[in-house]
Amino acid sequence: MKKNIKNLFDLKNNVVVITGGSGFLGSEFSHAFSDMDAIPVVLDKNEKSLKILEKKFVKRRRKGSFFLVDMNNERKVNETVGLIIKKYKKIDCLINAAAFTMNHMVKSKSNIFEKFEKYNFELWKKSLDGHLSGIFIATKSVAKHMLKRNKGSIINIASDIGIISPDHRIYEPNVKYKYKGVNFNTPISYPVAKSGIISLTRYLATYWAKKGIRVNCISPAGVYKKHDKKFVEQLSQRIPLGRMAKSYELNGAVIYLCSNASSFVTGHNLVVDGGRTIW
Repeated sequence: MKKNIKNLFDLKNNVVVITGGSGFLGSEFSHAFSDMDAIPVVLDKNEKSLKILEKKFVKRRRKGSFFLVDMNNERKVNETVGLIIKKYKKIDCLINAAAFTMNHMVKSKSNIFEKFEKYNFELWKKSLDGHLSGIFIATKSVAKHMLKRNKGSIINIASDIGIISPDHRIYEPNVKYKYKGVNFNTPISYPVAKSGIISLTRYLATYWAKKGIRVNCISPAGVYKKHDKKFVEQLSQRIPLGRMAKSYELNGAVIYLCSNASSFVTGHNLVVDGGRTIW
């Protein structure tokens, strides 16, 4: 039966689990789903950002739950998912937004931006584990409950450089543009992990196709977060729309993929990159 287009986007009282949900992008998703009258369930290992987000929800009298959990701790994740099911009786959508963050590694003065020829193997493993293992654990845990209802949507956050190679030139000095370069780059493990997320998405989409569970991913281009001005100029020149993404510009994509508006969409990699990957 044909449904009213507004109803297709209706997420009222949908329980949406968001890993890394108090992070830079995760908090945007949490607020967006709350705006749609869904119930965000935020999982994050950063206690400080988790408490800040929870206070905002309490102040605005919005529904939501908040759990301090390391997504690489399978026992703790399973325990937390069990608590969510006990409270809400269901999970409608899972958004895997938790990822290995570079900020901590930079502060600890690790060689995260070392050249490939000298890249530390332990750091390589830690990065891949941080990006991929958490998704594996969360998806495995949540899907068990979705399968009981024959219903659910899973959304993974990949990257445009999971499709194309990062342009190494944007980190290097450029005399023509009076650009001194920056002291960071895209470590080899990052695009490799993001490609893995896209592959995982496609695998699970076909694996659960007849079980009522849709699995998709989103590949954004660089999202602006107070980057060096000259670096932004270099990157923006490689994007047809001429700028980096704004943090809230992924909200529409996750709302779409979570809702019934995308009921016939699975295994898809929704690229939100300002056109970067078509050049």
